[in-house]
Amino acid sequence: MSDDKIANALGLKPLAEVLDATVEPSTELALADPVEIVTVIAEDNETVRDIEQARGNIKNIIEQGDDALKEMMSLAKQSESPRAFEVASTLMKTLLDANKDFVEMSMKKKYAVDEVNGPKEAAQTNVTNNNLIVSTADLLKMLKGET
Repeated sequence: MSDDKIANALGLKPLAEVLDATVEPSTELALADPVEIVTVIAEDNETVRDIEQARGNIKNIIEQGDDALKEMMSLAKQSESPRAFEVASTLMKTLLDANKDFVEMSMKKKYAVDEVNGPKEAAQTNVTNNNLIVSTADLLKMLKGET
């Protein structure tokens, strides 16, 4: 098969069209159209986006809960009702749990970003164990220099 047939089959210009008459023919074929380089991302950032959205939702709940807690404490002080103080303490516990979830989401986001951006080779570690199994008699011979 000639170079021109190969070039046509691959969608490339034939060598005769690409090269000048003064230039010595080369073994490389010139591309007919510019090549667009496409970057392929190994892992999708969907997990990171989901964690960021959940983190934002938790942050919003904490902010609204903080405002509600201030109002609830004001009402409890004014009414001096045991039930109002019980509700306020329950709201405090809920906000405390939401804050813990917020910190946990931040840690999960950090690990997810590190997983997406981190080197793939670092995750794989190889351990090589070299073991020498000899009897005590052979070891004594080796120490004395005998063969």
